[in-house]
Amino acid sequence: MSAPLPGHHAPAPAPAAAPAAAADDEYAVAVVGMAVRLPGCESLDHYWEILAAGEDAVTRRTQQPGTFVPAYGSVPRPAHFDPARFGIAPSEALLLDPQHRLLLEAADEALEAANVDRVRTPAISVYAGVGHNDYERWVGTALAGQPGVDAQALEVTNRGDYAATRVAYRLGLHGAAITVQSACSTALTAVHLAVQDLLAHGSDLAVAGVAAVRVPAPGGYDAPLGGIGSPDGVCRPFDQAAGGSVPGDGAGAVVLKRLGDAVRDGDDIWAVVRGTAMNNDGSGKSGFAGVDAAAQAEVIRAALHVAGLRPQDIDYVEAHGSGTRIGDATEWSALAEVFADVDHPVRVGAAKGGLGHLREAAGLAGLVKAVLSLRHGRLVATPHFDRLPTDLARTGGPLHPLGEALDWPPADGRPRRAGVSAFGLGGTNCHVVLEEAPPRPREHGQGTDAAQLLLVSSHHPDALSTDLDALRDHLDLHPARAADTAWTTQTARHRHPHRGYAVVTPEGGTRAAFDADRLRVQHGRAPSAPPEVVFVLPGIGSHYPGMGAGLAATDPVFASHLRAAVEIADGLTDGAVGRSFAAPGPRPAGDGGRVDLRALLRRDGAARPPRRALREVHLSLFCLEHAMARTLIDLGIRPAALLGHSLGEWVAAVLAGVIGLDDAMAAVARRADLVVTAGEGAMLGVLAPAEDVEKYAGDDTWLAADNGPGHCVFSGRPDAVTALAGRLRDDGFTVLPVDTAHPFHTPQLTRAADLLGEDMRDVPLGPARIPIASSVLGRWLDGETPTPSYWRDHMVGRVRFKAAAGLVLARHRVLIEVGPGTARPWIGQSDPDAVCVRTVRQSYEHVPDRQVLLEALGELWTHGVEAEWERLHPVPGRRTTLPPRNLIRRRYLPDAPPPADQFAPSAPVPAAGAPATGAGAGAGVGVGGEQTGPQHRPDPAAGPQPPSTVGGYLAERFRLLLGLREVHPDDHFFHLGGDSLMGVHLIAGLKELTGTAVPPSIVFASATLGGMTREVEAWLAAAGQQQPEPLDDNESRRP
Repeated sequence: MSAPLPGHHAPAPAPAAAPAAAADDEYAVAVVGMAVRLPGCESLDHYWEILAAGEDAVTRRTQQPGTFVPAYGSVPRPAHFDPARFGIAPSEALLLDPQHRLLLEAADEALEAANVDRVRTPAISVYAGVGHNDYERWVGTALAGQPGVDAQALEVTNRGDYAATRVAYRLGLHGAAITVQSACSTALTAVHLAVQDLLAHGSDLAVAGVAAVRVPAPGGYDAPLGGIGSPDGVCRPFDQAAGGSVPGDGAGAVVLKRLGDAVRDGDDIWAVVRGTAMNNDGSGKSGFAGVDAAAQAEVIRAALHVAGLRPQDIDYVEAHGSGTRIGDATEWSALAEVFADVDHPVRVGAAKGGLGHLREAAGLAGLVKAVLSLRHGRLVATPHFDRLPTDLARTGGPLHPLGEALDWPPADGRPRRAGVSAFGLGGTNCHVVLEEAPPRPREHGQGTDAAQLLLVSSHHPDALSTDLDALRDHLDLHPARAADTAWTTQTARHRHPHRGYAVVTPEGGTRAAFDADRLRVQHGRAPSAPPEVVFVLPGIGSHYPGMGAGLAATDPVFASHLRAAVEIADGLTDGAVGRSFAAPGPRPAGDGGRVDLRALLRRDGAARPPRRALREVHLSLFCLEHAMARTLIDLGIRPAALLGHSLGEWVAAVLAGVIGLDDAMAAVARRADLVVTAGEGAMLGVLAPAEDVEKYAGDDTWLAADNGPGHCVFSGRPDAVTALAGRLRDDGFTVLPVDTAHPFHTPQLTRAADLLGEDMRDVPLGPARIPIASSVLGRWLDGETPTPSYWRDHMVGRVRFKAAAGLVLARHRVLIEVGPGTARPWIGQSDPDAVCVRTVRQSYEHVPDRQVLLEALGELWTHGVEAEWERLHPVPGRRTTLPPRNLIRRRYLPDAPPPADQFAPSAPVPAAGAPATGAGAGAGVGVGGEQTGPQHRPDPAAGPQPPSTVGGYLAERFRLLLGLREVHPDDHFFHLGGDSLMGVHLIAGLKELTGTAVPPSIVFASATLGGMTREVEAWLAAAGQQQPEPLDDNESRRP
């Protein structure tokens, strides 16, 4: 077996030579993503393993006398599907042709592999085709008479006309969506049209896809004497023993992008399409199904001309290679004519030797094979090739079929190049000229010595867990790509509602590896619309020397904002604030753990921070909070409201435009000096509601802060506070001294507050341009200018943080604590459903500052808050190929067997227990959530009885139309996969039930089951309609 693909489970490809000058990049197209479902394999990795090993993936069973050959290139689990991934109801999934399902999966996976965020890339076109299938007849017969199953529903879920448009609809793509059909050349026709669209700037990306899959697989084919089918079930392209083709199934997609755009965006380019061409045989051949060597040679020459290349520039041709005598001889003649003057060997291979003839998907299998060969720098052997027939050997010139694998180094200072052919029955010929990807710049960014934030999103929580595991394994294998992996997950991948994140930190400071066991993961489900956020700005109490210093050393944006504030503060403290931020950072996380319990509890002789000038303390915390807030804003996280606690409200005022930064810092410095003049004091935290303990306040103690339902603070003279602590402990309350020597927020500060108010009369103040939840007034400041007396009261009065937080929580659910505060538990006590994210570590935590910020951004992302991720990186990273996302696939087939004549009488479906041989037998990659039993619609009588007649009918229709086992009042008809056709059935049934035509605008005013029931019942009541009789337990009305 060969090593798996680069970017997933293998090392990066070897450096390539520079592209030849003759090749014009302006007209080149990059292959940036691929996905396959082919015989014996469901992934690119597995396909390359099969190719590199020269394996045959055709499934074979014991042959019996007669012309039926039990050999077929079967795709593993062709009827398995994950409808929830695409917003498809289970009932529609059952109706949907498995080819459409596989095409959807392939297009989605290829776009994921290309690192395409479909929301931010609107102009994505689709060119796709599917093969013939009789599934429509099977499912229509098996489900006849069931709700939602009619001729129109069967048509739109099975006809090939809707293949491309379904992909565009389900994936939200807005470019052209065109269904392609040219028989065996369908896949390359789609590629050709996609390339033309890109070069004409009709779209920015293009998906070229195909699915040719029969369900159930025929298990074999009829091979009468003189036919095109191989009599022994083996396909031998260009071999002297070739006797015909072996049929098979396949599906896949490639994502294409203009080369210049791909290089600019740092995409992981798999290969370059230098030129494509199409033509038709016309009538100059023996018959409609015949082939024409001249036309084949001409289409190859045309593609080379478009590419600006000569036959001499080609090393390898992935041939159509049908394995039939006439087809191979004709194609060999065309190749010999085109490459006659080439002076080096031109190797020839054909994927059909190991897969069979995949009909419409044949060209895609060949194209992907050639791309992988270019990527790996290796030409793989064609299974079953021994030697050329004598007549072909005499005319081949430089052509050499590949009977064994060869290394493929660049030749003569030019890049590797290949041609790929596909010739359709009826005469549509296609050829594609490929070139290896241009060399990529060296990996750059922050390197492996910085913490990295990885974002993962999935459509289902079970898939999310598997996707996180896959990303962890990927980084374990490729630790040097951590920065590029983080860049890719942040800036390029499509977002799904179930989200997780991991912050990866280097092990022991080395640059070589990351410890997967230390990946810190949180899970969440993002809302459909991004939530607004609120900045919570803490006050004095949790500050410490060196806070934020580690982030300033690793984040240039934060460092810039901090430097600007510290320059002002240093002018007010003779440089003391700047020195405080130069304090040492935390110990490495591996040195004794994340938390210093002694510092946390402040007991048993644990060292307390030294006393510092109050002015320095105030300004240090102010600078940190202001710099962190500005950093978040620069990252695109802008507050919809502000909530400050004591000193933090001054920072809020600056952010809201109430006061300038210089004036605010001067006022804070003056405030600190005035507090010192008020004499000594003490403060005491109490873990109890303020209303339960306020009665304990005395002449020299006051309730200074009401922080939350379970926390408040007293302040006053030291001896009085000490006595108060004793009384509270005696009465069973938990108390904790606050590390301060000042009586904040008490009448002791009245004179100091009066002086501050007088000083503020000379300070320019303006209206709050961002709403501030005032902890002074307990109401909003929105467009209002806080007066000088407001700041006087702010200094001396009680901090009404609980009331202000209540204002915020009535409007918002996502809060960010912008500083080393303790507001998170207070917020949680007020509203357990609210999220309060911290951005700065506490003094007792031995965690790098950058890691804490990344964890904050990750947690916010799980709740739908999207940062402008490019700004998080000092230097742009590169997109890298990541493991495909997991699907929760289940089998969707009718319970009833297919019609007896579904396939040719001589091609029976083999018994389940029939012996099988070959790589394709039972092959496949295990996928979580697999269910092997058939999926069918629920019994109308199943489930709980609904509470009302209209509600009962709607619940029954939801279950039957959408294919659900049970429904709930908040289930949304369209989010569960309902569409307009199902809606018609729903409305028609309501008319039959109620005897009146309920307007669609009423029915779908609320598309949830509960809301729909209320709207319809209210409309019936207003219209004077009587409620119909309840449904009998055994009765089921059908629309």
